[in-house]
Amino acid sequence: MSHRMSPPTADTHTVRPRWVWIGLAAMAAGLILLGIAIIATTWTWAVAGLILLAVGGVCGLYGGFFYDVQGGASPSAQFEDVKENATFEFPDATSKRSEPEVKRDVHRRWLGTRE
Repeated sequence: MSHRMSPPTADTHTVRPRWVWIGLAAMAAGLILLGIAIIATTWTWAVAGLILLAVGGVCGLYGGFFYDVQGGASPSAQFEDVKENATFEFPDATSKRSEPEVKRDVHRRWLGTRE
């Protein structure tokens, strides 16, 4: 019984670390404002917090918040990416790639070598 592999697909998502961090900071500030609004029982701060939370969410989505998977990067490397406004292409979760292509990508992206 043999089954045929479907051809590799290369659907990718663009990740913009600067926008991811801006979105994260804005969402955190929005949550802090919401907390202050709850403590002070004021709608003015609550609305401002909700707006900031929504703006942060939009910035994060634009930056590829859910696809930013650079878990092994050092803080200094992440700061460099933000400073240089770097962009990265990460494969979609449903993409299918051949083993040699995956090995090449790992060596290029994470090990900094060419195979």
